[in-house]
Amino acid sequence: MSGERIVIVGAGIAGAATAWHLAAAPGSRQVLVLEREPDPGRHATGRNAAILRSLMPDPLLGALAAESVPFFRDPPAGFAEQPLLDPVGLFLGAPAEHAGALRSWAVQPRTGAVEVSPAELYRRIPALAPGIEFTVHQPDEGVVDVHALLHGFLRGARAAGAELRLVTPALRLHVQGGRVAGLDTPAGRVPADKVVLAGGGWAARLAAAAGFPMPLVPYRRHILVTQPLRQVDPRWPVLWIAGDEFYFRPESGGLMMSACDKTPVDPDEGEVPDPSEKERIAALAARWLPAFAGAGAAHFWAGMRTYAPDERFLIGPDPRCGGLYWCAGLAGHGITCAPAAGALAAAWIVTGASRHPAAQAMAPSRLLVAPAPVGS
Repeated sequence: MSGERIVIVGAGIAGAATAWHLAAAPGSRQVLVLEREPDPGRHATGRNAAILRSLMPDPLLGALAAESVPFFRDPPAGFAEQPLLDPVGLFLGAPAEHAGALRSWAVQPRTGAVEVSPAELYRRIPALAPGIEFTVHQPDEGVVDVHALLHGFLRGARAAGAELRLVTPALRLHVQGGRVAGLDTPAGRVPADKVVLAGGGWAARLAAAAGFPMPLVPYRRHILVTQPLRQVDPRWPVLWIAGDEFYFRPESGGLMMSACDKTPVDPDEGEVPDPSEKERIAALAARWLPAFAGAGAAHFWAGMRTYAPDERFLIGPDPRCGGLYWCAGLAGHGITCAPAAGALAAAWIVTGASRHPAAQAMAPSRLLVAPAPVGS
């Protein structure tokens, strides 16, 4: 295949979605995905809660999520052998003291969400303790098959001519004359006309070493799955409790839970669990699910969510270096927004521009504006 050579660093959900859209775009190009691990999606992609939740406080992120939802409900023919989405439904709930804040952003014309009676939530999850005073319901959202989504993107990209190289870490970004020229790997230099940084918590490290720092910070978050519980109905919906920032859903006969902790970490330490977070999860579970207060943990792990300072995605060209692009900083929304984020990244890479309503708000240039001098 002729045409420009595009190298994507990272085969997690951001890199895979970008590769899929690039490989399908009109024109001739070579797409190569480099992944340092022996299998794709080993880090943030494979360590999340697999929840499709399009309701978000930030209207731009919510719009990207809403743009992505149809992909989950009706993926392209042949994309996956099984459904991507199990629409068990999703509730956002809040106790009285947090009801106003949740209502202010969740029930808006842009979201299409409607308030429902808390009685409906308690009918669906009878084990839930009293105290939820406001609820919003998204009946067609729920649980994503992350493995099917990730490998659907990678399989489709490869079928369209992209190449995936595993166990091939990108060691250094090679720049000549103000443009990317390639990447150094343990197997030698890989030439490139364009490079896409999609390496999650590690994405900024490669750029910083080449003189292009970006203020992305990885944060650790913990998830616990209880032992099987006979009282749990596997068709219970997902529930996210605002204010307490506690969520749970059925998983493997028990419940998957998180207290939504957010601790900045070095990416190399981001998946090392902190045992004290298990106690925080247990305390919130005891408050909202007292019948299961004594449930043991079958699994407990930590994963990373990487944020820009404004908590919006980093997608598009880096104006400091020709041919350098980003698809990173997807925070906790990488799975939900993957179809739209990959499409946005691919549009920038293929055409050098984007008319998407979120394009400028997600562009790397927004984080590079020098602060005004003191006293100005």
